[in-house]
Amino acid sequence: MPIAERAARVYNVRLAPRDTAPFIRGWNRLEGRPRSADFARSLRAQVRDPLWFLTRQWQYGEFEGEDAGSPIDARLAYRTSALDRYTIGEAGFPYDAATPLEARVEREAVPFDLMLHMQAARVFERLLVDRESVARLSDYVRLFPLHYDTGVAGEPTADSRALFEAGRRFLFDAGELLAAVRDGSHAARLAGISGLTPAEGAKLVDAGTALLEWHTRSYAQPLGEPAAWRADTLGYAFGCTAEGADVRLAASNHRGGELDWYAFDVGPSTGGAPHAATPAITLSFLPASIRFPGMPLPRYWEIEDGRTNFGSLDVNANDVARLLFAEFVLLFSNDWCLVPLELAVGSFTRIEGLVVTDVFGDRTLVRAADRGADSEWQRWSMYRLNGDESASMGLLLAPALTARMEATPIEEVHFLRDEMANLVWAVEHRIASKTGEPLDPSIGYEQPEVAASARGGARYVLGGSVPPNWRPFIPALLPDSARSVRLQRARLPGQPQQPLGVVLDVPAPYFVAEEEVPRAGRKVTRAFQRARWIDGRTFLWIGRAAPFGRGEGSSGLAFDTVEETRAADQL
Repeated sequence: MPIAERAARVYNVRLAPRDTAPFIRGWNRLEGRPRSADFARSLRAQVRDPLWFLTRQWQYGEFEGEDAGSPIDARLAYRTSALDRYTIGEAGFPYDAATPLEARVEREAVPFDLMLHMQAARVFERLLVDRESVARLSDYVRLFPLHYDTGVAGEPTADSRALFEAGRRFLFDAGELLAAVRDGSHAARLAGISGLTPAEGAKLVDAGTALLEWHTRSYAQPLGEPAAWRADTLGYAFGCTAEGADVRLAASNHRGGELDWYAFDVGPSTGGAPHAATPAITLSFLPASIRFPGMPLPRYWEIEDGRTNFGSLDVNANDVARLLFAEFVLLFSNDWCLVPLELAVGSFTRIEGLVVTDVFGDRTLVRAADRGADSEWQRWSMYRLNGDESASMGLLLAPALTARMEATPIEEVHFLRDEMANLVWAVEHRIASKTGEPLDPSIGYEQPEVAASARGGARYVLGGSVPPNWRPFIPALLPDSARSVRLQRARLPGQPQQPLGVVLDVPAPYFVAEEEVPRAGRKVTRAFQRARWIDGRTFLWIGRAAPFGRGEGSSGLAFDTVEETRAADQL
């Protein structure tokens, strides 16, 4: 008699039949645990009790027949369209996948600091030598003089001034030269070089064109397109369209950094004929089971690789994501097949249908899991974009980077809340100097001291002072609203009229949405980004990022205070 039946008679309980669909599902994993250092007997996997063997088969569900055949053929129909338009607001521009989308969105004008002027001078000198030109850098220093205060971008420092004076005899205004090459006035300005022949003038014009090509090739900069950065939301807002699929994709608030399909939403239709120029493509393939490290092997006699051990997952009852993952890898991993669908980077694809043929010759049409309007509450799919209400699922393969190199930020602004002063501050924590290095503008600032009086006593202070790199943002009512507010940039007495950096250099009035500065604050950085694209080309640009901050701050600003002063004889 089985042990379970004998236990049931002893304790007078009734055994319930095994539920074919239990309410709480789980999984079992059989692992050998030898009690000695000798693994020979454990590896034999000896079975001496047939009842134990049958119990293990029942535990693994091997007695349950599914009456299903193995797939031997699958045919997939899909339509794919390339992203052909890049939009900023209502303005649209042609787009192809030759440029990564991050560089197209984030790039901004590279400032002509002292280092860029020196780099351009070295390149231009090499171009003149290669063309055996009689002109030298000294001629261009005279034609395009460089002024330290107006021609070099950034905050002045003693080091930058000394560096400028050291290289003054060979530095010219590279920005002015490149602007002359673009508008065609470079050749006319060469008349200032005495004794220049037409042949020598042609060499200089060619050298200027080569310098412009070097600058365009080295730095990705906007070419007549409006900026995607929105100063009021502290993020990028842009979009892409695929006319062939009649779909419009919008990224309304990209914070910089990683950009992938989940940053986009599907907007209103473009109004064109859907799939007008994209015929359906049929793909026939042999279904192959998926394989991944740590996957349970289908046979008991096979030894699994222990480097990835899913049996040691530490999962809580409320961790739904890990529970779903564990259930997939331990129970249903052998129920999935791989579809070898190759798509171009920068494309939008819709799956029209999938037909699977099994070993019995039956053909099954596999429909989308989130189809139909009668199951709105469970319409969820892994890669479906928000707003995509089409019956066939859309898959976006964004022309985005997988990795990039980011330099130290040349500018850093902290938006933080100050509950004591009841203000939001934009602290310019780092700004770019004239050498291109980050500079802390608060260095050298000293809090004003209380002036001493003849007899001492107290002094009434209307308002305190803060460093010049602390810019206040005060609440202002939204138009046509009596309660909702937004944050408006202001200025304390004694502060400079213009901000020190680029992030806050926005024409007045400058408003920031109140919800964009939470209690944790917001940090905006500008830094050089470098990445290599799929064709091997290298892109270098300046991009911004707006991650969350590290909490609130205190400026020490107080109003209507009384300060104690010391007598002059006590100093």
